[in-house]
Amino acid sequence: MRTVLGVSVGSATARATALDSADDSVRSANVVRSFEAKGHVAAALELLESMATVQQVDREDAVLAVPDDPASRTRNSAYSVHRSDRYNIVSELGAQLRYLRGSGQLDGLRTVAVCDVGASGTTVSVVDPASGRVYCAERTSAFGGTVCDEAVRDYLLATYGADELITSSGIDSLMVAIAYAREQLSSLRVAEVPGPFVAGPIRLWRSSFDEIVERAVYSIEDWTASVIVESPRAVNALVMVGGCAHLPLLRRVFRRDLRLPVFVPSAPGSLTAHGAALLAADEVRQRTRRPLAAVTTIRAQEFTTITAQEFTTITAQEAFGSTAYPVMPRHRSA
Repeated sequence: MRTVLGVSVGSATARATALDSADDSVRSANVVRSFEAKGHVAAALELLESMATVQQVDREDAVLAVPDDPASRTRNSAYSVHRSDRYNIVSELGAQLRYLRGSGQLDGLRTVAVCDVGASGTTVSVVDPASGRVYCAERTSAFGGTVCDEAVRDYLLATYGADELITSSGIDSLMVAIAYAREQLSSLRVAEVPGPFVAGPIRLWRSSFDEIVERAVYSIEDWTASVIVESPRAVNALVMVGGCAHLPLLRRVFRRDLRLPVFVPSAPGSLTAHGAALLAADEVRQRTRRPLAAVTTIRAQEFTTITAQEFTTITAQEAFGSTAYPVMPRHRSA
């Protein structure tokens, strides 16, 4: 039995999934939330190291999925894995596609649009899931978890707040509470939000949340539709991933207004780490039989989230990995 590890780097969360490489079953999963601004890479690396130690994962059996520059995605297969002395790195899009293909959700689809709605913004990539070829990719910061949370914060403070109760630390705590409430409202009708309010904690109803973010939701749907329409390839379906893909209003608007099948996986926020672990398992299975000549060069600067100080060993490295995974084994959860 050999354990592999996948870790995803997010602007508000870092997630890790450990799999048994024999059957791709989940052995362990973990998440780190609400770390300091600009500390997301450090949080992900700390999570990788701690999980690798606990699960006894060799460094070569761990894959880190990182946010990359959307403009660079058309240059290489999304499945390309960069190998360095310290870490194996893949684009978060490649990890997402690997999970989706292994789940069977992309069967029969030649071209899909992957809409990644995260905390810091939204990225839409039009891609061939079989080869990992990316035809176009665009990103906007006009909609994401932070945009929603800031809109809710402004509404709550204007409606229930008092100036004498507001402090910088109180605002930080309020933003964390709002983000947690946003996640709760994906399945509940109401969530409680503590904060600097005159009457104490308030109840935020899903209907109120929807009214607050409705304009932004319609705006991101229009933007997504424009990316799909301007794509050089016809799109067969859209898949929503990322932490904000669980928002009921967002899913409802996309399914109603986009003239495409719209799929939302059951755990859209955690599938990137799971997909990275599946790529690590693929590497284990293929390592002994893959020819050394099959290499793909990935420029480290394409992974814009990773700084030179954090990944000094990446520059001038070559990435070993095939440019496509034509047959994706099915995976199963724990």
